Amino acid sequence: MTVAVTGATGFVGRHVVRELLAHGHAVRALVRTPSKATRAFEDAANRDKLTLVQAETVSEDSASRLVEGADACVNCIGIIREEQGQRFDFLHVRVPELLSKACQSHAVDRYVQISALGADPDGRAEYQRSKYAGEKAVRRSGLDWTIFRPSLVLGEGGEMGGLLAQWARGKSQPWFFMPYFTRRADGQWSLIPGETTDPIIAPIGVHDLAKAVRLALGNDETVGEVYNAVGSEAVSWPEMLRTARDATPGAKKTIQPGGIPAPAAALAAMKMKFFGMGNLLPFDAGMAAMGAEDSTASLEKFEAHFGFVPGSYEGALREAVAGA
Repeated sequence: MTVAVTGATGFVGRHVVRELLAHGHAVRALVRTPSKATRAFEDAANRDKLTLVQAETVSEDSASRLVEGADACVNCIGIIREEQGQRFDFLHVRVPELLSKACQSHAVDRYVQISALGADPDGRAEYQRSKYAGEKAVRRSGLDWTIFRPSLVLGEGGEMGGLLAQWARGKSQPWFFMPYFTRRADGQWSLIPGETTDPIIAPIGVHDLAKAVRLALGNDETVGEVYNAVGSEAVSWPEMLRTARDATPGAKKTIQPGGIPAPAAALAAMKMKFFGMGNLLPFDAGMAAMGAEDSTASLEKFEAHFGFVPGSYEGALREAVAGA
């Protein structure tokens, strides 16, 4: 197949492109800076099957140029936090609309959307609500779509891996501990102190996610399906942070995980944003809210349709921090 890929030089997108090329597919990659993309894929298998389509952003024109001549489209564009002109409503909602329209115009029926496990029209965070709105745009497109909802994605080159390594070395705020967000044990969203509980997460390795995307393109059974994409092992955030610390070269072994009540963290982030200092914190209000939620799911349908179970988080985590 010839597969059009957006977000091709991002963390997930890079691995999707490499996975497709390694298995003989041709890839048309939408990129902002061709020189960056050339460096990112210079050692990729079947590099001659990669075509770069340059554009500053996704528009009607660039979407049309990207999917023209393709058999399928994979949208890997996403952000966890709004900054520097990057907005949820455009990247998570408008981009799928533009790509779907371009696919319809060029008779490209197959479409894969990378969404998020927390996608929810009633989510506390705009990230969650915008991801769900993007899914709706795909669902009503009339295309042969498949949607993936990954949990935290770990692997080489991921932003999270770099952040974990910096925390473990005491090189990034809060410098003296590795932070995560807690929630009240009674489920209340309240600033009133009470018993807290640690969220549980099942991270997925980026190689497993990329493999599933590739397999979906050749499997008609996946058309019209939404897949939870999580790892095979669920752990608490403190346990994952300790594993990351122990695997990070140059880490300070005295640094420990430290829980921050999510409501208080979200309020602090909103206040900082109001005064124009939001970027001074390594999180925003939405990230605090989402970080306190469990991020696990059943893999029953995933295994049945793709024939494999994503691996444990540990290997992907070690890969993520090793070179960070």
